[in-house]
Amino acid sequence: MGWWKRRAVSEGEGLEAPEALRRRLWEQAMRRLQPTLPPDSPSWVLDESFDLANRLVWFDVVQRNGPRWVRRRYRYDGEADVLYSSGEVPFPEADLDRLPPERMVWPAHPLSRRSGLLG
Repeated sequence: MGWWKRRAVSEGEGLEAPEALRRRLWEQAMRRLQPTLPPDSPSWVLDESFDLANRLVWFDVVQRNGPRWVRRRYRYDGEADVLYSSGEVPFPEADLDRLPPERMVWPAHPLSRRSGLLG
């Protein structure tokens, strides 16, 4: 989204500390992500980056899609509270062992309870 579609920051809203804003955006993004995760296998949330000025978060998710594993790219727009998928690429099953175990998410559990994802 471009600058012309952004609303002006209201008084007091811009005073949120960067780390608090980062944490709030991350938690909101993970709440939007939860319903998209496959119900029968683990997923890994990786490589998040933030644009705090525009309230945007980008991150990747490794998950099973049918019989294969994929790496999906997401963008979360914190102002609109919308999660966008930006496509996917195949992920080699042999590389699953290289993914950080602390970034694994089991879909049956709320993301906010998983260590390493929100803290």
